[in-house]
Amino acid sequence: MMKRPTRAGIYCRLSYAPDGSVEKVERQEADCRELAARMSWPVSDRHVFQDNSRSAWQRARKRPAWDAMLTAIEVGEIDAVIVYHGDRLIRQPFDLEKLISIADRKGLRIASPSGTRNLDSADDRYILRIEAAGACRESDNISRRVTRGVKSRVAKGLPGTAGGKRPYGWGVETGTRMKTDRTTGETITVPVYDTTLPRPEEIKFIRGGAERQLAGMSQGGVVRWLNSSGARTSEGNPWTAKSWRNVMLNPRTAGLIEHDGALHPATWDGALSVEAWEAIRALYRQSASESPYAGRERRHLLTGVAECYRCHKSGPRSAECGEGKCAGPHHTVRCKPSGGRNRKVSRLYYCPSCRGVGRNVALLDAYVEGRVLRLLQSEQLAAELDRAISSAGGAELQTQITALEQRRETTRKELEALADHPDVDVTLAMLSLSSFDRKIAELQAQAALSAKLRRLTRLTGLSREDWSTQPIDVRATVVKDLYRVVILPTAMRGPGFDTSSVRLERRPL
Repeated sequence: MMKRPTRAGIYCRLSYAPDGSVEKVERQEADCRELAARMSWPVSDRHVFQDNSRSAWQRARKRPAWDAMLTAIEVGEIDAVIVYHGDRLIRQPFDLEKLISIADRKGLRIASPSGTRNLDSADDRYILRIEAAGACRESDNISRRVTRGVKSRVAKGLPGTAGGKRPYGWGVETGTRMKTDRTTGETITVPVYDTTLPRPEEIKFIRGGAERQLAGMSQGGVVRWLNSSGARTSEGNPWTAKSWRNVMLNPRTAGLIEHDGALHPATWDGALSVEAWEAIRALYRQSASESPYAGRERRHLLTGVAECYRCHKSGPRSAECGEGKCAGPHHTVRCKPSGGRNRKVSRLYYCPSCRGVGRNVALLDAYVEGRVLRLLQSEQLAAELDRAISSAGGAELQTQITALEQRRETTRKELEALADHPDVDVTLAMLSLSSFDRKIAELQAQAALSAKLRRLTRLTGLSREDWSTQPIDVRATVVKDLYRVVILPTAMRGPGFDTSSVRLERRPL
């Protein structure tokens, strides 16, 4: 006769609860407690383990409550487990083997409405292994059906999965459905949207924001414009840099669907052309490589643009950087009050790393802007831009990038099919794919360059009055496009500005 447990734990699990609902796991717990009462198994209230919205089939998915339960079994805190059904506990054979290895020689009992099992019994272990194998097979079948369904939807130009949050720019209400409120636990009615139908009032903000970014306005500037214009996200919240970036980088914005690393045409029209969307993506890649942290709202023209003469040199630490404080290939200046925090007479640009330079903000800005305007109004720059634009390709680049990405994907699939063929050289196959990656990267860099050329072309011949009306984000971007500003040491003291203390190096177009 099997020994009656003295301390039983309860394990509950729900695979998918996107709204955070705990209703079903609580229902499982109630049924388990009812079973424990019928069997006279004392339940330890400290050992009720709940894994909500946790898969037992995905091997990489963590189950904190499952791990806590195994620990409780191992240290002898519980000698039995009650679970609503065996597939709530295990859906992979290796989970069962881990449970058996911990419970070995401890006489662990498992109970559910479908029956009880003793892990000390060879027959019960055999039955549990069969059940685990069956549960694993069923999970594999479900995964296969879901994957097939996703591929079918993508082939029709539809999103891989239905439901979820309404994407910004699309979604016309077609009905309602019931869901559980994660805060109150009450059942509420929520709308259902057809996400293939556009919302013109939101599409115009997507296009307006994209045009501003391509013109040189920073992401932060676009977010401020959106919020000041009364635009709100699809959930009704103010825009943030993250929420705007998500919209801009989403293939949906260009009328595309991403699946298995490839882009497919969608049934809806994009808010942006594929060429404009690729140009936006190129801007984000370029910005991420040049400025990993976007920073706060820009207030001064040369903050993060002008460089300290001690730190602008390429390579590792500069020997001139005062006690080795400069660690990067170049350090840009920041701004601070010249007379301390309580005497804001004027402001200075300074190097926060070595503190080797300091320049009056107003005087340095005026000098740099004068040089930039002189160049923008010159016939020399106009001729350079004409030559650069004619060789850049513009929209043709995006067509080439898309064609190369499609060829790369086709080649990858062909190589996968021939992976085990004895005549296929694996090294040559990898070189073939890497050549695609290299060419695509080169074209993407040119696409980012063409966006810069369009921005400068728009501002050529600009008067001083028109320049002053441009947002400061745009002006700072143009300065960075045209010049590398390096602040040099100066022996000048008193009023005035030493023009020899600033070096403006022309950047190539």
